[in-house]
Amino acid sequence: MTSRTEHIKLSQERGLTSTLLLDLHPLQIAHRIVAHRGKDLIFTYSRYTVAEPGRQAEAPRSPVLRVSATELTQLWLRKRLAELGPTEEMAIHSWVECNGVGFHIPMVDFVSRPGHIVLRELDCVLAAETRLDDHFVLFDSGRSLHGYFPDLIPEHIWPKYLGRLLVLNEHDRPPVIDSRWVGHALVRGFAALRWSCNTSRYLSIPRIA
Repeated sequence: MTSRTEHIKLSQERGLTSTLLLDLHPLQIAHRIVAHRGKDLIFTYSRYTVAEPGRQAEAPRSPVLRVSATELTQLWLRKRLAELGPTEEMAIHSWVECNGVGFHIPMVDFVSRPGHIVLRELDCVLAAETRLDDHFVLFDSGRSLHGYFPDLIPEHIWPKYLGRLLVLNEHDRPPVIDSRWVGHALVRGFAALRWSCNTSRYLSIPRIA
C-alpha cells in the first residue's frame, strides 16, 4: 500500500512542471547523444497501459512513435506527459535512426541498486563490445536503477550487448539485471525504459542518481 508521504510525492511529480525535475530527467541523455551524433537523429518512444505484475507484456501499447532530435525538448516532454491517460505511462525506446540507418541506445534495467563493482564491470563489458569511451549514467526510478550510455551502438552489436548483460547475473548470487526486461527487448526488437510517473504503480519519475 502506498503511504501518505508517497502519495504526496507522486502528486508533486506527475505534473512534471518543475524545471529541476526536467534537468534531472533521462531526457538529458538524448541531448548528449544529439550533441555527439548530430541533429539528423530520430528517436522512438511509446505509451503503454499499466497492467498487473507479471502481465505487463500483454498490456496495450501504442504503435512506435517517432520524434526528431530538434523536437526533443523539455516543452515536448511536458506535452507528451500531459497527454497520458490515467492508466498510461511513457517509455523511451533504444531504437534510434540516422539517415535511414538503425542504431540503439545501450540501456539497462537493474533489479535493484547494484554496487560499484557491478557497475564497473558493466562499463568494462560495454567498452569491450563497442569500443565506446564513456560511462553509464544512472537514474533512480523509485525502486531500482536505470542505466543509459550516452552514445549509440550499431544494430548488429545490440543483441550481443544484451547477452553480455545477462552474463552479469551469476547463478550463485542475486540477479542484478532484469532478465525479463532483456527478454522483452529481444522479442520487440528494442529496449524500453520508463520516462514518466503517471500511475500509482511507480514511486517516482526517473531522475539522475
